[in-house]
Amino acid sequence: MTMIRYDHFYAGGSIIPVKGPGRHTVVDPAKEVACADVWLCGHGEVDLAIKHARRGFDAWRHSSLGERGAALQRLKAALEQRSGEISQLLATEMGCPVWLAGLMQMPMPLKGIDCAIEGLSQIAWEERIGNGLVERVPSGVVAAITPWNFPVHQIVAKVAAAVAAGCSVVLKPSEAAPGAAWAFMQAVHDAGLPAGVVNLVWGDAEAGAYLVTHAGVDRISFTGSTAVGQRIMASAATSLTPVTLELGGKSVAVLLDDADLAAAIPVIVRMGLANSGQACVSQSRLLVPRHLRDEVIARFRQAAAGWVLGDPLDPATRLGPVATAAQYARVNRMIARATEQGASCVVGGPAPLARGYFVTPTLFANVQPEMEIARQEVFGPVVALMTYDNEHEAADLANASGYGLSGAVWAADPVRALSFARRMKTGQVVINGAAQNLATPFGGWGLSGFGRENGRFGIEDLLAFRSLHGAG
Repeated sequence: MTMIRYDHFYAGGSIIPVKGPGRHTVVDPAKEVACADVWLCGHGEVDLAIKHARRGFDAWRHSSLGERGAALQRLKAALEQRSGEISQLLATEMGCPVWLAGLMQMPMPLKGIDCAIEGLSQIAWEERIGNGLVERVPSGVVAAITPWNFPVHQIVAKVAAAVAAGCSVVLKPSEAAPGAAWAFMQAVHDAGLPAGVVNLVWGDAEAGAYLVTHAGVDRISFTGSTAVGQRIMASAATSLTPVTLELGGKSVAVLLDDADLAAAIPVIVRMGLANSGQACVSQSRLLVPRHLRDEVIARFRQAAAGWVLGDPLDPATRLGPVATAAQYARVNRMIARATEQGASCVVGGPAPLARGYFVTPTLFANVQPEMEIARQEVFGPVVALMTYDNEHEAADLANASGYGLSGAVWAADPVRALSFARRMKTGQVVINGAAQNLATPFGGWGLSGFGRENGRFGIEDLLAFRSLHGAG
């Protein structure tokens, strides 16, 4: 396999060689062979990117809404041209099957750019209150740190909002999925965005810590684990830098006793297994009425049988590997721990493939609320089934994890489904498998963080209020 070298960063509209000695090697998770090396930026290179971002902000803050919308249109067109290339890179570097890249990994960010463009006209940029003129103004240089699981979507959620808000960005994408991030920056370059508005540095946790504590950063936007988000928030407290944290989840799908199981179960299986369960909104808990337990298990088993493991570059492959060796070890530890604690593995078991970080679609039954599998994010294709006897108990179980990012409810009666959804302590609830709406605010409650992304809400998250009393 040919090794790809990611040995340049992007600052001030220029592609610049990385001089730092540190490297991260990316391993193809399906073949367990090295496929790329990422040169990690040092403090001086982060300093340079922030210096250019400050210059970029000083100019871009004065841009018109028309200029911002046009820049985003050009970015979308340039990114769309690279969709096929990005799909191949995602399959090789993080194991995402090409069908999923075509269905979600690329359409989501392209739609996200559209929603940011639409959001420009939905915001009250100025409003008069008595003798005061209230303005929404860009907050400055944004440090954006993004994960590897949906790399382009998460980058767009932060960068498109920042561009629309009149901010500039220093992006530190995950070094575990560099190809998609670098292709995005090539699209930025092709789109002719003004120098310094969007910049990229490579780095590990140490570089991220330096970035978020830098005096040149005005705003932090982070997507990743709750533990890292807590450390970022603590670091940001020293300078009172505002933060947006989109963190982990332990999302639940609740089947009420009148739910259409034939319609619900295939969707729940998809939401639990897609991207090998490596999504913050994965529906990794399933709550069912006690008397429907066996039927739900049988239907889950039948639906999961169609999720064939295999080479993510093969269009017939439904389920690829998890992204890294560390993630593979963690998922298997949690599976073993669930068995030790008394849960019953009713679907799944050891992966049949001799090579690669593959995890078989897995369903645990007899799960109790205090078990690790019921409370902690797995980030693998593993679902925990719990039973309940009444809706009050179901609501208590749904809200028991401490996370609050997403959830789902199924019921034949839409009024009943809506009533239950309003009892769920989470930032998003999908009712009866409704389509995703990227124009609505996305973000969490509790351990899932705070702040919002998508559409006008992501733009507003990066704006500050200024009140001008006596303005004519």
